[in-house]
Amino acid sequence: MEPRIVHAIEHRRRLRLTYNGKPRFLEPQCYGVGTKGAELLRVCQLRGGTEREPLFDVARISEIVVIDDTFQAPGPQYKHGDSAVREIYCQQ
Repeated sequence: MEPRIVHAIEHRRRLRLTYNGKPRFLEPQCYGVGTKGAELLRVCQLRGGTEREPLFDVARISEIVVIDDTFQAPGPQYKHGDSAVREIYCQQ
């Protein structure tokens, strides 16, 4: 479990990180374990990718920085209890 991701979700803090070698700026939505056993992070992506609310494999994330910026609510498509995450560590 990555404590910076948990902290960011619990305190509604934005994250800056690298995913698959590309910089991203995002709002974390849901963090846990997927159906195949990988740790997953659902995000609302603000910059760095084409999908608005992708699901990231946490093993492919590096350089995580919790930003002082906060956000008020999850992304518009986010559903509490994300069905792609079978064991949820934390969520919006």
